[in-house]
Amino acid sequence: MLVDSIEASKKIIVSQTTLNALDPNELIDSNIHYITKLFQKNVPESEICEEALKSYYVDYYLSHITRGGFSNFIKHIETRPETLYYIKEGLKSIQAKNHLELLIHAIQINYETLQSFALFKTLFSEFQEEENLLELNYQWLKVHPLLVFVEEDQFKTILKRHILSISKEERHIKIIQELCNIADQTFIRVTAGDNNNLYNDGSWYFKTDKGYYYMVENNQLVTMYNSKTKELIVRGKISSSNSFFTKILGK
Repeated sequence: MLVDSIEASKKIIVSQTTLNALDPNELIDSNIHYITKLFQKNVPESEICEEALKSYYVDYYLSHITRGGFSNFIKHIETRPETLYYIKEGLKSIQAKNHLELLIHAIQINYETLQSFALFKTLFSEFQEEENLLELNYQWLKVHPLLVFVEEDQFKTILKRHILSISKEERHIKIIQELCNIADQTFIRVTAGDNNNLYNDGSWYFKTDKGYYYMVENNQLVTMYNSKTKELIVRGKISSSNSFFTKILGK
């Protein structure tokens, strides 16, 4: 695949050297390396391939649990709902059903005692015997239709172009994030909208940690709706600076 034809934000970019690697870590680490470089340049998760992030965060979760323990992971994750979202979606995608159920249960009951931490550790270790996260991650990643192998020089070129393509945060993203904050939801990414030339109604369609929604702007009023039920979630009035709300209106 030609470098110029690769839309990096929609692909899983890995080095060609990992194509026939015997060690599963090499493929996973190549994806991690690419994403880490993007994070170092403050590229937001919404501008990175979601499938690549799933693999990245499954490995992130595995590393946190095996090296730092579940208690440290819980403390770390409390202020990072986006990270928890990608971990759950990653576990779901690689078919680590027992691990996913354990994580959901553990988060819901908020383990607080030494006994509960020990129980989580025991169950996690048992599930690793049947659902090894490293192996499942590797098997899922290596056959993924969005996976692209590139030569080392191309790898650096694509990475550089990906970073340069990210402009300052666009106005509609700021508005959507504000709506999500008010609705107590976590913005994940835009799925469609005016820039995609798919709709002509001033709408932006997006995903949060709670589902799919869309936002409509009309005469400085913006309204967030549930994409499935069409329920009005929240409405706000744009300030003169066009970047935040001056007043939140009821439903």
